[in-house]
Amino acid sequence: MNKPSVTSVVSAALCFEPCIGVNVAISDEKYGSWSESAGYSDLNARFHMGASRFYIYSITKTFVATCLLLLMQDGLIDLDEPVTKWLRELPFPETVTLRRLLNHRSGVPNYTSLYSYLPAVRKNPSTPWTHQQVIELTCQGKLDFEPGEKFRYSNTGYMLLYEVIEAVTGKTFAEALKSQIFDVLDLKNTYVAHEVDTKGELAPGFSRELNVENRIENVIPRYHPDWCATGLIVSTAEDVVKFFESLFTAKLLNSSSLKEMLTPLPTPTRHPWYKNPCYGLGIMIDPESRYNIMYGHGGSGPGYNTWAMHLPDFHGRKLTSAIFCNASMLDHPYGMVDDILRLIL
Repeated sequence: MNKPSVTSVVSAALCFEPCIGVNVAISDEKYGSWSESAGYSDLNARFHMGASRFYIYSITKTFVATCLLLLMQDGLIDLDEPVTKWLRELPFPETVTLRRLLNHRSGVPNYTSLYSYLPAVRKNPSTPWTHQQVIELTCQGKLDFEPGEKFRYSNTGYMLLYEVIEAVTGKTFAEALKSQIFDVLDLKNTYVAHEVDTKGELAPGFSRELNVENRIENVIPRYHPDWCATGLIVSTAEDVVKFFESLFTAKLLNSSSLKEMLTPLPTPTRHPWYKNPCYGLGIMIDPESRYNIMYGHGGSGPGYNTWAMHLPDFHGRKLTSAIFCNASMLDHPYGMVDDILRLIL
């Protein structure tokens, strides 16, 4: 694979994506590992984009699911236990299990879908809701549906799993993920964020979401990561590729746990890039993608859009990739994914 030609493809693809800079990392069983940056890190296009740390947003869910599966391997939890075994104050039936929280079939209302959520973020981007506030807003009334009845994405469910991890391990969420995953894989640029990035450790990320004027700004110096009550990981494209590769090479989960994670259940999602959209435990799955079976997850939030995937049979070989964009976007950069994979092929 010719590096200059890949760089030119990524740069050209940026012309069709609503962001100005991107980090890309690839691990290809045939060509080896490669990473590159393209575009710019500022609105005036003065500074070229370099390798950077990003909030990975909902890709964090795959890390959370992995942590819980590791706890299951250690005999500390059973995925079919009710969440109320660990969080006794919740007024939920026993059918709200850890498994159903993981695969978004619990019926627990999603706090980010509340009418008041986005205005609250816009008004006070540096002062997030606490977990207790989220519980009071979403976990005191009825469930959205009978647990197990259907799929509906719930960030609240993953916030509760965050609480379960702390209850089971006796550690903070950040400490648990660090000891169970980050340290094991030597992910040096990966951590759970709990403070506004006032030191400039992250790539600038651009959005209109944090001011009433709908003005484009770098949100990172003002956005508090705890608005993501699910937990929010900071990482690089390279570290995320390493993590996804490790999932599929028994460096973290045993074969039985991995099978649990990758059991696909259909979702009602309709999207031209997916042929058969499914969800496992903290992971998106398309058993019929144009690249054969595809596993991965996307993330989006103020300032960034992130995408990571693993293809176990990309024309007879394994391929893992991550694409991190430095702006809020309406969708993931699927066109860029296609451009890169066409070139590799």
